[in-house]
Amino acid sequence: MNVIEISEYNYQDYLSIEIVAFSFAFPGAMGEGGAIYILDNEGQIYHANYCKENDGISTEHIKDIIPVFEDIHFGIFGSKSNNDEWVSIYLGAGNYLLIVKAYNEGLFQKIEEAKFQYKSELFQYWPGFVLGLLGKGNDHLTMRDVWKIMDSNE
Repeated sequence: MNVIEISEYNYQDYLSIEIVAFSFAFPGAMGEGGAIYILDNEGQIYHANYCKENDGISTEHIKDIIPVFEDIHFGIFGSKSNNDEWVSIYLGAGNYLLIVKAYNEGLFQKIEEAKFQYKSELFQYWPGFVLGLLGKGNDHLTMRDVWKIMDSNE
């Protein structure tokens, strides 16, 4: 598995990704502030960051890649999508997850089965949960694993 980096220099190559879920982090959020992790219908993971000075991406170009981003209103303790096809979940500590409604029920079942002690634990486990729902890979993949993959690609 690899993680594809999207930046200002190559974002045009990723305008037609069929996105199933993505996370969004405010600057200063738990993990990597400004990070966006995208999971497509084939189980490919993409990464972009709107806070990086080098190799970052502008918020306007994020909207080109993730059109539903235009319909989201982020708040301090949650977000809301005005698009009925997407469900927003607050991951805690400045992180948000948006998932296509068709996978929402399956995701909530996985969350219930995991019996997390803290809501923020979902931040670590959402990539594997979504991959499992897609039948496209390791349903135990965590954000730590994603970060290790990204470190090994550098």
